[in-house]
Amino acid sequence: MNEWLVGLQEQFTLWDVMDIAVVAIVVYFALRLIRGTRAEQMLIGLAVLFVVYKMAIAFNLLTVEWMFSQFFSAFIVIFVVLFQNEIRRGLMQVAVNPWASSPHALEDMVENLIESTQVLVRRKWGGTLVIERETGLKHVMESGVKMDAPLNPDFIQAMFCPHAPMHDGAVVVRLGNQGACVAAARVLLPLAQGSSLPGDFGTRHRSAVGVTEESDAVVLVVSEERGEVHLAYQGMLTPPLKGKHLRAALMQHLRQA
Repeated sequence: MNEWLVGLQEQFTLWDVMDIAVVAIVVYFALRLIRGTRAEQMLIGLAVLFVVYKMAIAFNLLTVEWMFSQFFSAFIVIFVVLFQNEIRRGLMQVAVNPWASSPHALEDMVENLIESTQVLVRRKWGGTLVIERETGLKHVMESGVKMDAPLNPDFIQAMFCPHAPMHDGAVVVRLGNQGACVAAARVLLPLAQGSSLPGDFGTRHRSAVGVTEESDAVVLVVSEERGEVHLAYQGMLTPPLKGKHLRAALMQHLRQA
């Protein structure tokens, strides 16, 4: 027994520990990336198919085994196709700059965002406010006009005034050391893929959901027709929110790691 333990210690080196630790970290961040998204359901579906494949082998079901063997022979291609949004989002998070702000700055930003949406609702103006989180949105902001203006309701009102030259598109809000600021305006967002939204939602809502499919951004959408405020995150759109419910939802999603 002692000889076996000595042999195991000689084979199990510090490099092995580092190897296992790196794999564990990668798996952890991958699972955290897909947590609560549609990718989580697809991953469960793939796991069920793999279990069925193993059962077919165990019970010698040749036809079923052949079908699944053909499926898994192209697994890498299938995996990339199914999880392309999550892979893109994960790669963009590799070199992110994490927030270095205080809880008070976050609370101030949320209050300014809520007050801004209320101004837009009262004036019956539409608007899309994208809040940047860990995933950088530089590739999105390149389609608009970059700026560095303090976030406040008056500025947001000026941006989304129908007669303003930059009212089309979205604004990107960023929280930094000096508080929240509008980092870009008149930004064009990618549309949501598939038919994840009902037909009565227009381009504004589809673009809000679209940017959350490929980043961890949180988006506030104000509808000029309905006078409603929706929250988009992780490829989903909430029912209309207002008051304390909107504040609680914003704080919840913006505080998530």
